[in-house]
Amino acid sequence: MLPLDWFVVFAFLAGVVAVGAWVSRRASGGIEDFFVSGRNLPWWLAGTSILATSFSSDTPLHVTSVIRQRGLGGAWFYWNGILSGTLVAFFFARLWRRAGIVTDAELIELRYSGRAAGVLRGWIALFRAVVLDLITLAWVIKGMSKVASTVLGLPPVWQVGGLAVPADAAVTVGLVVVALAYSVTSGLWGVVVTDFVEFIVAMLGAVLLAGLAISRVGGVGALKQKLAAGPLGPGALEMTPDPSATGLPAIALAVYVGVQWWANANIDGSGKRAQRFLACRSEGDALLAGLWNMSVQWLLRSWPWYLTALASLVLFPAVADHETVYPAMIAELMPVGLKGLMVAAFLAAFLSTIDSHLNLAAAYFINDLYRRFIKPGASGRHYMRASRLAVLCLAAIATTVAMMLPSVLGALRFKMELMAGMGLVYALRWFWWRITAWSEIAALAAGPLTALGLNASGLLEGMPPDAAFAWRLLIIVSTSAVVAVAVTLVAPAEDMDHLRAFYDRVKPPALLWGPVASGQQSPDRFSTMLAQYGLAVAAIFTGMFAIGKLVLWAPAQALLLGGVSVVCWVGLRRMLIK
Repeated sequence: MLPLDWFVVFAFLAGVVAVGAWVSRRASGGIEDFFVSGRNLPWWLAGTSILATSFSSDTPLHVTSVIRQRGLGGAWFYWNGILSGTLVAFFFARLWRRAGIVTDAELIELRYSGRAAGVLRGWIALFRAVVLDLITLAWVIKGMSKVASTVLGLPPVWQVGGLAVPADAAVTVGLVVVALAYSVTSGLWGVVVTDFVEFIVAMLGAVLLAGLAISRVGGVGALKQKLAAGPLGPGALEMTPDPSATGLPAIALAVYVGVQWWANANIDGSGKRAQRFLACRSEGDALLAGLWNMSVQWLLRSWPWYLTALASLVLFPAVADHETVYPAMIAELMPVGLKGLMVAAFLAAFLSTIDSHLNLAAAYFINDLYRRFIKPGASGRHYMRASRLAVLCLAAIATTVAMMLPSVLGALRFKMELMAGMGLVYALRWFWWRITAWSEIAALAAGPLTALGLNASGLLEGMPPDAAFAWRLLIIVSTSAVVAVAVTLVAPAEDMDHLRAFYDRVKPPALLWGPVASGQQSPDRFSTMLAQYGLAVAAIFTGMFAIGKLVLWAPAQALLLGGVSVVCWVGLRRMLIK
């Protein structure tokens, strides 16, 4: 890092803080302005913000680790997300916008009635704010500390007033402070506007590094030859992997494709996606935000990482920690000036995730705990002050937890296991009137308890990590589903007047709302949503594979897949217009 590199980095940080400060006036009107941008976000800004939030400084680290160990086929750990993310766009985005609430936890008392609903809302808000979002923030911060120590060439410690301070931790804390500089004052408006800028910078850096890595290997042809002679063999480039060739267990691939995509707490968009949908200016904007997010994420965003990871198998064949390879390539390959841009790209990815999750965690804490149970009826100014204080406190806790994590990928998988049992109930609560608050409580108890028990018992020790993760996920999902369905059938139904009020407001497809819908028409038909979903999934998968075949120079296959993708996009566009 020479002076020109540092100039680029500091110029970027100053620009982000300035942009965040510029929109801060929009977040001063109350909780809805601070947490859902006054419900006035256009689709392209909301969708890009979702995209930027899911792309953090830790993401290329664990993507590189997976590709280095399993080849391109290992990316099915991520690619199954096309099925779930597209489902969110077509089945749930418009329903969230109609709900007109502030957080997904607030949906609980809109959907369910009685004391059980209040208790569940408070517990979910606490669990998401203090456990799930803090785990996410912690692994993102952990990933940034790895980047800082590797790329910047930091010493192990700095001596400050006689104290030995870990250098990577100090730099990471400083970056969290930068995120706080605008997110505390500007709320979600500051988050989404800076996300837009940060995503462009982050993508530019990822593309530059991929190009330099491929060039250093000798081009795509040389890359293919050298990978074929490497430990993964020709299977390194196979998008439909042979488990015996890549070492990816068949059970893992089956779970990625058949279970993981729907067995998670975000299957209906709960969390950061729901927050953006709720902030959109219309139902149409919410749907397009979800579709835009998925299209850019899988057609454009990920391929630079995959190419860099494949090139790293040639350039860095033997390392102890695969998660340090990506930042090591930045330090090794990027020339003066561009290295500063690449560091700025990492900072952009980091800040876009940190500010988003801090805002969301604070929304749970203030809207669903503090205002609902601790101090109801206070002034809007009071809640604004409390919101800003909550952001500060949550940032301090997450930074402390981050320094205790051993692995980014390990934390990601543990979070997935904790909430794997909620997917079925979270999807059905929108479409089946019989789901009750007790259904969610049962799933919420059974899933995490099973996950914690399996991890503590060491039952699957000795298995390859991918196989052990897959079996744990299967056991957790099966246990939770059985418990939740049994409780649903035994527990009394929710109050019918409350259910009718929910149905009138949200208007889900009437298919499984028989006694509640009472002949009322919904603007959505389940069959139409399913057809749109199928076309979108086909368009994204074939388009993503076409781009992969093109950059790896298999033009005939790229042309065929690209043609199928174009036909699917045209059909989807006609359906949406109609």
